[in-house]
Amino acid sequence: MIRSGPGGEPATFWELAAPVRGRVRLAGVLTGLGAVAGLLPVAVAMELARTIVAGGGAVDASRVWLLVAALIASVVLAQTLTRAGYGVSHAADARLAEHLRQRQITHLLRLPLDWFSRTPSGRVKKVVQDDVAKVHQLIAHVVPDTTNGIVRPLASLVFLFVVDWRLGLLALVPLALAVASFPLFLKDISAQFDRYNAALAEVSAAVVELVRGIAPIKVFSASGRGYRKFLDSAGHHYRFYRDWMEATVYGSALMLVFTSPGFAVTVAGVGATLLIAYGGLEPAGILPAVLLSANIAGPLFMLMQMRQFMREANGAARELEQFFALPAAPPPDDTSVPRGRDVAVEDATFSYSGGARALDRIDLRLDPGTVTALVGPSGSGKSTLASLVPRLLDPDAGVVRLGGVDVRQLAPERLYAEVGFVFQQPYLLRMSVRDNIALARPDATDAEVAAAATAAQIHDRILELPRGYATVVGDEARLSGGERQRLSIARALLMDTPLLVLDEATAFADPDSEAEIQRALAELTHGRTLLVIAHRLHTITGADRIAVLDHGRIVEQGTHPALLDADGLYARMWRTYQQARELAPHRRSVPTGTEGTA
Repeated sequence: MIRSGPGGEPATFWELAAPVRGRVRLAGVLTGLGAVAGLLPVAVAMELARTIVAGGGAVDASRVWLLVAALIASVVLAQTLTRAGYGVSHAADARLAEHLRQRQITHLLRLPLDWFSRTPSGRVKKVVQDDVAKVHQLIAHVVPDTTNGIVRPLASLVFLFVVDWRLGLLALVPLALAVASFPLFLKDISAQFDRYNAALAEVSAAVVELVRGIAPIKVFSASGRGYRKFLDSAGHHYRFYRDWMEATVYGSALMLVFTSPGFAVTVAGVGATLLIAYGGLEPAGILPAVLLSANIAGPLFMLMQMRQFMREANGAARELEQFFALPAAPPPDDTSVPRGRDVAVEDATFSYSGGARALDRIDLRLDPGTVTALVGPSGSGKSTLASLVPRLLDPDAGVVRLGGVDVRQLAPERLYAEVGFVFQQPYLLRMSVRDNIALARPDATDAEVAAAATAAQIHDRILELPRGYATVVGDEARLSGGERQRLSIARALLMDTPLLVLDEATAFADPDSEAEIQRALAELTHGRTLLVIAHRLHTITGADRIAVLDHGRIVEQGTHPALLDADGLYARMWRTYQQARELAPHRRSVPTGTEGTA
């Protein structure tokens, strides 16, 4: 059944489930046996009824007790087999989930870093978390549920026909009525599900937008325009869902009635009573008619739900297979050693997925011991270019060389022994302060960690934390942006790399934090080759080279005086920046970092 699902998709699932195929089959066999064994209590109950009725006043007590024991044993056997089947399927689910998680982590570590930059975070979350959860439904429930939903009705129907063919026909009445109501229930169901999912996605997006923008909406949107999109999306979803339910309400109601145990028992009870009264059916025949009638049509509704679960789970399986098929980063040449510490970006081109070129044939050189600054309007490609050096991104064309060697040919350990980076928004892991600083050098001594923290102007603040360097970030302490930035600088100091990529760390700091961070940066940048993304132009006037980017191209290069003399884009940016700084003292409040447009 799994191999031959709709559209051939289950074959993909079956390949994904290779480590637990045997357990999945075993779960199906056990639940199938449990479904068949579920007929034994009915057979024993019939025999018990015959014994009591046939005995009249002189009942064979020993036989009755033997049948009662057999009845209990048969119930226990059926339940044990069924529970064992579900237990095996859930164990298989846990094992497959572990296997998939391990495969995911292993494959994630092999992917090039720029895959994470090119891939939306929602897409990564869906593959790593959501798709595995959907496969869980297929492994843990669909096989035993589907087996029960097929074997139990067939076995019950055969049993009833064996007892009396009229009881078999009677049990088919609810099933026939349920099948007859199919067209009303299944009307355009696939298209409607697609529309439902699209409407739900629209509502979800509107909710996220509303929550993220709740502050400005409350402040600036008294008329309600800010949340109009959410209301429109919610209203559209409501109207669609109402119309869909109204169109299928009669079919759904009929299906629920015809597949309900109450309807089946009523039909079987009335029909069997009439057969006993007028058709010569033995009185014991009412037991299988009543006890098994709900098994015939009842699972039909569940099987239809399983069909949707299988469609979603098989789609998730395809997504996972596509993820595992992503090419890993080519292995570096472990024998490659940089011949020097100069950096050359040669004819580099880069585009994000589905977008225009972020970089267009970039050429740039970083000489050892010099400071190179990148400036330009927002979206000009500064961060993208800076990300090429530490291989956070790889160019689509062109090459980045360190000491004459393509950085893609350097082992990560060798590359990151040469290149460090500090960004505006540092990322700290939920671990101790010490471990966050020593992230790149876990073998560093406590004295070395403390020395790096002292140079980064954060040592005294760490000692004020509840457990000092052992304090867990995010659990036992909440650090300010400036404190987090100084921890990031301490981490870079401990790495002690000769080349540093610096996204100006004080761009959004308050004045007190800015002074501390500047002192830390002065210690960090001393004697190193720097590539700086400049947001405040006055901080890079002494740079050895300033590269001006616009629309992914370097349009100017030179020193600060030379670029001013050229009277190009940089000179215009500088004049605008100076005007903003001159106006700043006359304003009530100017947030730090908004003076310029670089």
